[in-house]
Amino acid sequence: MTANQDPVEHRIDRLHASGIVDFHFDLLIDLYEKRDRPGFLVSHFLPEFEAGGVGVLGVAIYVEDRYLPEMGLRVALDQVARLYAEVEQTERFAICKTFADIEQARAANKIALLITMEGVEPLGDDLNLLRAFYELGLRSVGLTHARRNAAGSGGIFKPSGSPRDGLTNFGRDVVRECERLGILIDLAHINPQGFEDIVELTSKALIVSHTNARKFYDIERNISDEQIKIVGQRGGVVGVNAILVSRDAECSTLDRYIDHIEHVIGLIGIDGVGIGFDFCEYLFQQMSESVRADLAAKLTKPHFIPDLTNHSHARNLTRKLIERGFSDGETEKILRGNWLRILEEVL
Repeated sequence: MTANQDPVEHRIDRLHASGIVDFHFDLLIDLYEKRDRPGFLVSHFLPEFEAGGVGVLGVAIYVEDRYLPEMGLRVALDQVARLYAEVEQTERFAICKTFADIEQARAANKIALLITMEGVEPLGDDLNLLRAFYELGLRSVGLTHARRNAAGSGGIFKPSGSPRDGLTNFGRDVVRECERLGILIDLAHINPQGFEDIVELTSKALIVSHTNARKFYDIERNISDEQIKIVGQRGGVVGVNAILVSRDAECSTLDRYIDHIEHVIGLIGIDGVGIGFDFCEYLFQQMSESVRADLAAKLTKPHFIPDLTNHSHARNLTRKLIERGFSDGETEKILRGNWLRILEEVL
């Protein structure tokens, strides 16, 4: 360290040197919508990833309502195709299917991409399609978003009122097949009864890729203390989300984000928490005012954290963790270690 280098910045450099893990990012939807702009992954996203020290990224297949039901499968496959096409154009990324792939990518200074699925609408009610997506690289599945599909129902953005029924027979088949294939089962967005059903059907570690604690924002889309404890008992990880940290804009701060992290740690320990930023302000800004209003009416109005809106801001999180007294070892577990442990166990 040079004499004039800030010791905190030097510490952040060291903590980010091995790459952070963010387990949920809606990258594929944007690559698909900008499919007439080849090279967009590198030109637009890579600078942010590099500035934030991203090492591993869960990139989600998500199909918007306007494409459902007729075009769900087609759009999902096109999203994956665009990802492969974009990665082929650069040496900075690798689509990974195993933990060994991740290790190899990181050793070559590549950003490791894991394909995930947010809502199984692309499968329709055909379980065979899950195997097809697995062969394409799908390694984590969340059964629902904030809507009902053939597998079950999502939790609503209110304290109560989600559908009381749990998984359908198809949803149960999807869960069993995920465990058989070695696909992580993601509890994000599922309604409370669906959460319970998944726990009963499974034996391996469970994850919540991106969520917040109901203690600070009491909606069924978020996770209760009892649910957090269940994930911890199963050796899983809760990824903390940067959007739903508070119902109020003035409380949607980086400090409140870390309050969520500390709350999870208080319930299940330092090994049970990770990052699931769900950065999507860039998508929100691309929407028309009418679409934003419809989204707010259907779900809720998002409150973005001013200094944590994209991956280039990840250093702000690490700086704040240091200010809040987290040790280097604890910070490394939050930034990457806990997710890497799960990936090594399951993939």
